[in-house]
Amino acid sequence: MPTARDPLPRSLRTLPDESLPGFLLRMSHRLDLTPDQVARRVGLTTPKYAYAKASASHLLMMDEARLNDFASTVRIAPEEADALTLRSYGDRYPALTQMLVSPGKVLRPRREPWVLMNHSRYCPHCLAGDGTPIQNRHGGPWKRQWRLGFAFACLQHQVFLLSNCPRCRLPALGGRLSSSVALLPAPNTPRLHPAQCRNPVGDPAKREVCGHRLDASEPETAALPHDMANLQAVLLDLLVGDTPSDLASQRFANLQVAVSMIQAGWPVAADLVPARAHAPLEAHLAARPQSTRRTATEATSAQPGTPWNTPPASAIATAGVLLAAYHLLAQEPSGPRSTLPQLLRHLPTRDDLRWGRTWHTLAHEASPSLRRQIDQVYRHRLSPEWIRQGAPTLRPSKANSTQKIFSSVNNLTGLEISPERIPQFLPVSWLSAAIFEDPDSLIAARRRRLRRALPVHLVQAISNLNFLEAAAFLGIPTSWSTQDRLRIQPLAPFQDLKDRDLPATLRRLAQHIVGGKRIDYQARRREFSGWILGDRTWGDLCQHKNSRTGRKPTRRTREAASAFVWSRVTGSEFSLAPVFQPPIWHTDRALRSEIPHLELLRRWDQKQAPIPYPGLLAALESHAMRLANSTVTQSDQTGT
Repeated sequence: MPTARDPLPRSLRTLPDESLPGFLLRMSHRLDLTPDQVARRVGLTTPKYAYAKASASHLLMMDEARLNDFASTVRIAPEEADALTLRSYGDRYPALTQMLVSPGKVLRPRREPWVLMNHSRYCPHCLAGDGTPIQNRHGGPWKRQWRLGFAFACLQHQVFLLSNCPRCRLPALGGRLSSSVALLPAPNTPRLHPAQCRNPVGDPAKREVCGHRLDASEPETAALPHDMANLQAVLLDLLVGDTPSDLASQRFANLQVAVSMIQAGWPVAADLVPARAHAPLEAHLAARPQSTRRTATEATSAQPGTPWNTPPASAIATAGVLLAAYHLLAQEPSGPRSTLPQLLRHLPTRDDLRWGRTWHTLAHEASPSLRRQIDQVYRHRLSPEWIRQGAPTLRPSKANSTQKIFSSVNNLTGLEISPERIPQFLPVSWLSAAIFEDPDSLIAARRRRLRRALPVHLVQAISNLNFLEAAAFLGIPTSWSTQDRLRIQPLAPFQDLKDRDLPATLRRLAQHIVGGKRIDYQARRREFSGWILGDRTWGDLCQHKNSRTGRKPTRRTREAASAFVWSRVTGSEFSLAPVFQPPIWHTDRALRSEIPHLELLRRWDQKQAPIPYPGLLAALESHAMRLANSTVTQSDQTGT
């Protein structure tokens, strides 16, 4: 656990979009210390291990105690310290999400092709600084965005980023890719400028480093074509712009899948790649093994080749394949000039290990529309015999093996209702309006199943989405319907509805929604995606606790109260509340169905006597109503 430290005698202001490794390099240059000495002084290494290096996991994020200790030591605000890490991009960039969210595990850096943990691209002009005295002395920033696989250009200087040092030909700030993942290479080498190459060269025993100035003008960086500059601007806007985080994450995942397919099927989609990117992209692909298709026994004893979802090392090649992926995704898949059907016919089968995480990304992170397009091409444009031979289609599972999972329903016509008006978790009162006169008489597990599944069926009935896509539209995690024990799956009318007709039930439910207040639940889920109860509001609410036992509300009570209000406002499941998600809910705290938080929430939701903190519950309901009324969206007012 980090301990309190005295502030450093001198420090620096962080630069816009500066990364933690770059900040350490500038600090060490200012203090005339090695980066390792600075890292130990600010608490980024373990004191009891004399030879331990600062872990690259700090580039991903720092826990709250370490972050505050680091910030106070270097005399900056905790928000500035957090901005040196990649954490703020986690909800928009799926490759980071996989690395940041590991419940119950220690955060460790690992090989992720779309996050450059052990090296960095760079712009020589940025490293040279902006001409101010402080940057003339200590150089410009090593930027965070250069660590993300989609970053291939500097829009400020309109040039492609460089990947390798011109002298040693090794990746910048990384050296040999087989080395351990540390925050910086050669951290004990003194008196190097932040823009000098720190890659080890020659005899490892002599601990020599390259030392080349990466901010030099040679080799001249390539000018950036207009179409690639526009693409880089679009991708940066997805990362830091106003696009909802879930949509931005899906679009990045779509690009990753498309890049994998283009590289796996090369040169089928070569016409989509700009001519200047052909040579570096082909050099990247030529370095891969020609075949890694193995039996199950062979696969356990041998490592796969470089996955197809790995972006090229060359920034120009990366720009080319990303531009091709962007155009591929923009095409109408059923159009006569679509590249997708032809590309799919030439892809290796799904059991080829070079796919890496491509099909996991498609199933769990990409947009429902892309999954539907690929599924439609496989089912309607390609021969069944080819599919049976092992085409890389979505593999059948317990959740999607039945026809009703993959088929669209769309059988409600003549009703002016949109999917946005359907809540994720059905209110009990709606059950009584559409199906049962006394829903409270149902067994709790069955009532919860109906409240989960009926909204998904209703989205199906008024759209062209299948069950999995409808669940994703409502914000339900894909893992609930595709992994382990299914928490949500299609209803069986005979068992779940007591032999009631499902289409008729959905129509009555839709009519009930049409006759009620127009609420855009999807907009509310986005608006409140990070909402929790504030300290002042919680203090006011606690004045109404009125507990018969005299117990005081605890941290657990507050977390449950935050989830209760959020659920009421957004019409969503308690367990998906922001208070139960990282980074608010710490990764080492498991969220299981039997935890006391959810038990308390169910008692409050079902008015189960004796009600814990009855006065507080009434105050929470009133607060949720006021909050909902004060945040009416444009769609709520006008209808959709």
